[in-house]
Amino acid sequence: MERQIALDRSDQLRALYEEVAGYPVPEDASDGEQAEPAAYFALPLRIEHDGRVLSFVSSISTFNTPMDVTVAELAIETFLPADPATSKYLHTLAG
Repeated sequence: MERQIALDRSDQLRALYEEVAGYPVPEDASDGEQAEPAAYFALPLRIEHDGRVLSFVSSISTFNTPMDVTVAELAIETFLPADPATSKYLHTLAG
């Protein structure tokens, strides 16, 4: 998100970043300690579809090169099933 803010200089994106950065870090349920930060390469996503909770891992790949502005602005976001149940459900939707 910081990279996108630097590229776009968007006040709305900056406001969203500041809001999300202020969210409390959840505690680990087992010992009451703060949970370790998630890995920076993936973001968990859970959505409900037709009464099912689907779990995904989102990863954004960017390509930086000082010689090509077009490529420097390219970002590819991929959503991968995070559990077998989500994978199976998606396969049934694909037919």
